[in-house]
Amino acid sequence: MEFLKALEQRILTLDGAMGTELIAKGAKGALELCNVDNPVVVEALHEAYLEAGADIITTNTTCADALCLEQYGLKARSYELARAGAEIARRVADKYSTAERRRYVAGSVGPTSRNMTLANDIKREDVEAAYADVVRGLLDGGVDVILIETVTDSLNATIAIEQVRRQNAEIPIILSAVLARMEGRVASGATIAKFLEQIPLDEVSVVGFNCTNGVKPLESALKVLAATTKKPIIAYPSVGQPPMPMTRYVKDMEQLCRAAMLNIAGGCCGTTPAHIAGIAKAAARWRGRKFEK
Repeated sequence: MEFLKALEQRILTLDGAMGTELIAKGAKGALELCNVDNPVVVEALHEAYLEAGADIITTNTTCADALCLEQYGLKARSYELARAGAEIARRVADKYSTAERRRYVAGSVGPTSRNMTLANDIKREDVEAAYADVVRGLLDGGVDVILIETVTDSLNATIAIEQVRRQNAEIPIILSAVLARMEGRVASGATIAKFLEQIPLDEVSVVGFNCTNGVKPLESALKVLAATTKKPIIAYPSVGQPPMPMTRYVKDMEQLCRAAMLNIAGGCCGTTPAHIAGIAKAAARWRGRKFEK
């Protein structure tokens, strides 16, 4: 596939934060509603990240599932908002794509508001239906890859992967988990190796981590991940609390690229187009991690 071939050639740059940037621009409540009520602001943010050098832009759909939207009275609009978010990103990515350099759209699928391993107030079929609607909207909107992100529960991730494959057998899937404060473990408490055993990893094209408290906590986790899987690796951390200075953030991200630990590098909460411009320049200087097809 074209997307995976691109990973063989260089480190791709993912965009930065969507939510914190929209909030900074005045958005409130269900941010996914911007996809239909204020698409201009979403489109402008996508453009800003592409201008900064992003190869991949992420749809504004992380909380577009019915379970997250329920608190806003928008449960029935999950498919609509997911598709609208995908169509905005597709339109902008196509505008910036050239024959020499294609820009990709990653359809964001978040963790929902339920942790299936712990939740006792919801049935598995309800979570399946929630993921199915988001995935259907993203696929109908024309995304290139599905990004199952901010994963805190392996069962949720497994259900999301299953729903993607029920609707599309070929589209690449990126899976990105959140790390725990305890070194070497994901948010659920499982070791990184155990977490990978708990998901259908064969269906995943790229695996890695996002969010976390800055860049440094990723280093040891990425080494463990690299020793556990031969798949391409992604990392897009937040700026941390308190926020890291941008120059330090970019320098730390470049160290990961320089060490050939990554195939996709980007930013999460608190990052801006300026952060991504720095990462894009840094990533261009180094070769990506070698992986098996």
